[in-house]
Parts: sequence; structure tokens; C-alpha cells
Amino acid sequence: MLRSSALIALVLSARALLAADPSFAEYVPYDTKVLAGVEVRAIVDSDWGKAVVEQVKSANGDALMKGLPLKGVDVINDVDEVWIASSSVDKKAPSLVILRGRFDKSRLPAAIGRYHAVPLMPMDAKREQLLALVDPSTIFAGDRLGVERAIDRRGLKSMDAHLATAAAALRTRYWIWAIGDRLQDLATPNKTAPQGLDAATGFEFGLSLNRDLEMAAQIHMKTADDAQKMLGTMAMLQMMAKSQQKGASQLNIESRVTGTTLDVSLRVPEEELKQAWEQQRAAIAESLSQLPQQIAAVRSGKPFNPAAVSPQARTQGGAHAAPTQANRAPVGDKSKIYSDQDGNTVQVTLPDR
Repeated sequence: MLRSSALIALVLSARALLAADPSFAEYVPYDTKVLAGVEVRAIVDSDWGKAVVEQVKSANGDALMKGLPLKGVDVINDVDEVWIASSSVDKKAPSLVILRGRFDKSRLPAAIGRYHAVPLMPMDAKREQLLALVDPSTIFAGDRLGVERAIDRRGLKSMDAHLATAAAALRTRYWIWAIGDRLQDLATPNKTAPQGLDAATGFEFGLSLNRDLEMAAQIHMKTADDAQKMLGTMAMLQMMAKSQQKGASQLNIESRVTGTTLDVSLRVPEEELKQAWEQQRAAIAESLSQLPQQIAAVRSGKPFNPAAVSPQARTQGGAHAAPTQANRAPVGDKSKIYSDQDGNTVQVTLPDR
């Protein structure tokens, strides 16, 4: 438990951070239940970020950049930070995306109208999703209603105080972070949530990769019994993770329950990350080469079919490529597990399936 002086200092520092950067706090809707952020500049400027950028450029990077819905925005060079706000945990719920950085109006799509003098630009052919260039350093993205309401909120600082404090603390420590708040107030239960998470009332999550990979999460449950059930789920996941490790590993996963709150932390040493990176470079290159097609499939509402990707892209993964039809067990065969050359499970065939 924080002492009162420490708590006051945390609140004051949070307010100071958001006061120095008001364009986030004043645009986030008060009814936001899920808020996520990505410190793009911190990631891109890091050693790991530079390695990923190099990998992206070598794996059809131009096509990937063109496939992104933010036409005219160079994510790597233009964007410093992104916030995503939603009033629901449902992935189909409308979201407001706020981008901070440096944006050149001449490279953005032509405006189809204005709202309170702010130019509105289409993100899709149906003009259902819009970009709003609030100023040279701020862009909104979302449906028309969400974007217009965000413009109306300028200067009002309507963001929930608890959410603002939590966001300020997380963004100073982590590259990628997320908060779920007042989830019990949702009009409809989250039936699509993983088992156990439907009893969550809130969560905080953060991930950084300065040298080691560090992840921390807190999940707030409705009851202490719900928290203990989630702890059991985490214990099972830890056992599965350990069973997948090859040889000695310094991967450290810890979880514990205090009252109705489950705390989870994960740490992967830098050396282990480097080894994994080198071992999976081909698979990563294959995944990156398929991203433009995946993005196009999501935007069109059609399922992504890896088989439709060019044979050259599919074979870049080498030993990590998916098993061919000839390797698959016929219907009605006994249960079998198929592995690639590294021993990774790539297919499980059940009887009569």
C-alpha cells in the first residue's frame, strides 16, 4: 500500500505529465473503458526497434507501408506516440485513435469536408472511417461521430481522472501499455473474453524492451475466488511455457494474488531474446511478407488465406513453413502430432477430424 505522501506525489506527477501534453487527456472520451498506448518513437529509436525496422524494409516494407490504412502517414518517421480509446472490450466496438508526431498535410488524402475548421479525410472507399488533422502534430482516426466528438472536446479535459493517472504512470515506464477500467459497468457482458476474464473489473498492462523484455500486468477480479481461479489458469500457462523451452532458460514468470487482484510479471533476458531472434529470422520475414495481404483482408472483411500468398513468400520460412497436404493425416486416422525440423508442433490431427 502506498503511503499518502507517495500517492499524492504520484497523482501530482501524473497531472503534470498530462498538463504538459494536454492533447491526449482532453480528447479521450469520459466513457472510455479500454485505453492503450504505444510509444512509437521509443521503440523505433531503440536497438531492437532498429533491427525490426531493418527486417521490415527487407521483407517487402514498401508494400507493407502502402497497405496501412493511414494513407500519407509514415509510421516509422512521422509518429511519436499513439493512443487508442474504446468504450468496450469488444474488438468491433468503435475506437478513437490519437496520433502525435509530425504530419505533412500535402501527403495526406484530399479533405472531403471540414468540422469546426478541421479537415476530414477518408480512410476507406466508403468514407466510414476518417482522419482529422487537428494540427501539424495531432491526428484523429475513427468513425465520423467519434472524430467529431473528439474535436468538440478540445480544451475540456473530459478524460476520467483515474484513467488519466494510470495512463500517465504507465506511459513513462513502458513502450506498450493498456488499461481496462470499470469493465463491470459494460451494458453487455464480454461473452467473447477468455474463460475467467469475463469476471474482470479492470486491468493494467505494460511491456518494455530496453535490454531484457519485461512485462507486467494486474487483473482486478470481481471476487477473491475469481482471482484464485485466474491464478490457476496462469499456473497452467506457466507449465505450458516451460514445456516449450529448449534446454536451459532464464525465462522468469511470476504470478500471485492479493485479495481480488492478480499480479503477473514476465522477464526474458536479452541474450535469450537475441538467440530466439536469430533462430526465427526466416519465420519473421515470412510473417512480415504476408502482412500487406492480411491488412487488405481485414479491411475487406474477408478471411486471410495464406495459401493465396506467392510460393516464394511462403517458402521464405524454410523449416518453419507450414506442412504440405502430403504430410497431413487422412480423415479417420489416429491422433498424430506433426513437428517441423526444429521440433516445433505445427499440426495436431485428431481421430475423425
